Amino acid sequence: MIAHADCITCMFRQVQNTVREITDDPAVTLAVMQRLGAKVATLELNANPALVSKHVYTITSEVTGIADPFAEQKRESNAMALRVLPVAREAVMAAPDPFSAAIHLAAVGNMIDAGIGNPDHGDVETDIERMLELPFGIFDLDDFRSELGPGKRLLYLGDNAGEIVFDTVLVDLIGQTGTEVTYSVKSGPIINDATMEDAETAGMANFAHVIETGSDDVGIHFPNSSETFLEAFASADVILGKGHGNFETCNTRAENLYFLLKAKCRLVAAELGVNLGDLVFKHIPAAV
Repeated sequence: MIAHADCITCMFRQVQNTVREITDDPAVTLAVMQRLGAKVATLELNANPALVSKHVYTITSEVTGIADPFAEQKRESNAMALRVLPVAREAVMAAPDPFSAAIHLAAVGNMIDAGIGNPDHGDVETDIERMLELPFGIFDLDDFRSELGPGKRLLYLGDNAGEIVFDTVLVDLIGQTGTEVTYSVKSGPIINDATMEDAETAGMANFAHVIETGSDDVGIHFPNSSETFLEAFASADVILGKGHGNFETCNTRAENLYFLLKAKCRLVAAELGVNLGDLVFKHIPAAV
């Protein structure tokens, strides 16, 4: 996916969201915006939106000296998800099709996204059972289910803190099919994306082999990725990418890919062929 002029406007919104996590001082916000404006003046929109937006977080950290502006928000998201998890897991297992319900739960978790503003904790925490019944704009469950089983290898590209807690339910059920699951997290802080610390908090290692991408990029920036991650990506029979960043950076790859997310941006929704706000579970088969 290639960035659009609209992405520039979004970058300045992201600056406001990020700096608010650090300080209320308008002078700091202005300083970061001025630095970002100078960078934007030199940009060519020939890369994916995730790679372009990385400048927001690099510049914010350089100006403020804060490497992880969303650290407290990530802890709060994990704590919320762990509180809700017992009820959510029980609802999934009581559903007529637990596998389908687990995919719904993982998609609901994708609402916890600091990159677009304050994460949506309210409905997730107070009305999880209703949220598990939300409709999807695209739901390629049958394709996905048919690809799992003994001897198959699945790479799950994790997204946000908090969300990773809900992912454990789906990863557990995928593993029960005999599929070998590897789950990837970021090697350093970027927005509220999950790192190894969040994976440990979520207990993900109980259900999958957890690896790092090798970088702190939004989504996957392959030139910065570790050999371990690249080998896992290349050897997977199925790759499941959570969230906008993974879609924006992987949707044109030749591998066998599934994307699970809420379409929170007009451009991503258009790329997926869904309405803004839709939940999506989309299969993009391997290139022949």
